[in-house]
Amino acid sequence: MIARKYGDCPSRLIATCLNTRLIALLSFVSILFLTLSKGPGLGQEQSADGLSRSRTSAKPAVASYFSTVLDSPSATTKIPLPDALKSLALGADPRDKNELVLLQKQQSSLSKLLPLVTVNLQHGNTQGSGVIVSGDGYILTAAHVAGKASQKIQITLHDGTRLEGESLGLNRNEDAGVVKITTPPSDPNQPWPHASLGRSSDLRNGSWVIAVGHPGGWQSDRPAVIRVGRILKMIDSTMVTDCPLIGGDSGGPLFDLEGKLIGIHSRIGVDVEENMHVPVEVFYNNHERLISREVWGALPGFQPFIGVAGAREEVSNGRCLIQEVGRDTPAFRAGMKPGDVVLKFDGNEITKFQQLKDAVDSMVPGDSVMVEIERDSKKMRLRLIIGSKN
Repeated sequence: MIARKYGDCPSRLIATCLNTRLIALLSFVSILFLTLSKGPGLGQEQSADGLSRSRTSAKPAVASYFSTVLDSPSATTKIPLPDALKSLALGADPRDKNELVLLQKQQSSLSKLLPLVTVNLQHGNTQGSGVIVSGDGYILTAAHVAGKASQKIQITLHDGTRLEGESLGLNRNEDAGVVKITTPPSDPNQPWPHASLGRSSDLRNGSWVIAVGHPGGWQSDRPAVIRVGRILKMIDSTMVTDCPLIGGDSGGPLFDLEGKLIGIHSRIGVDVEENMHVPVEVFYNNHERLISREVWGALPGFQPFIGVAGAREEVSNGRCLIQEVGRDTPAFRAGMKPGDVVLKFDGNEITKFQQLKDAVDSMVPGDSVMVEIERDSKKMRLRLIIGSKN
């Protein structure tokens, strides 16, 4: 995993790259304040005037929160945008000190709300971030963070509360995944805190945005980290911003200046100003497939493989018979040899080579799995680490 990395990646300096020294200085002060700010508890939302109020018990249906009704009654992150900031939201530069101050106030108000819906996700050695988008606990994240369908995932809320969850569908072509909280809420009439939903297509190059995540994982002495930046460009189904991301941010949310979710952090470029996000429209367009646990596609440079070829059906005689094992591949390093018959892969019975191929495709590079084989009429178990094809 080099250049543009998925999931865990080497730490880099968190810095906001803006156009002028004045803007950079103001943004630095804003980020410092936002990072240290503490938001209200799970049972309350913070209004724009700083007053806490009880959340509504409304629970949006799956079909509603994921399609055309973008503002659920109980969403917690949206703050009305002052008229003076509307041009900035569409890419303009601040014209004077007053607009800079208004921009800082808007960002500071959002800092009290955005961490409440941002979560840490972890399974095995893999961890990343996500954002709750419905009162009944659906979470949007990156496909490479969710891993595979129906996988158990530990979810950590902003206050350290740990919940159980499960991954649903994955669109690996565009790095979009969905996770569902499975732990019942302590109060069934209180929805999980969740983000207001927006559309990245409403924005322009230069639009101001706010990235949130748990770089390095959830930490008790620090809330979710917030970075302020701008949209640099749109490439196909990818947004590029100058909001610096590091390991653990993947899957976290990107918001506009109203606090509406517009994207999910995907991958990190070579340059500090090249950070890529999945537009939220990708999730809208595929919500039925994602909710139904469908998995499709492969991330560029992130396709899982083990390095084996199967024998022809007339030779395999109804078994998963391995004909070739590539040298210096994951299968070779695990000890597999030509002539081995695969019986189980990651606990699942295998009777055809296509089943083995499908099982490998459902994994993520770096996953560790047990493979049960038969060799010379003897059963053996091998530990195999999934590799990346490209």
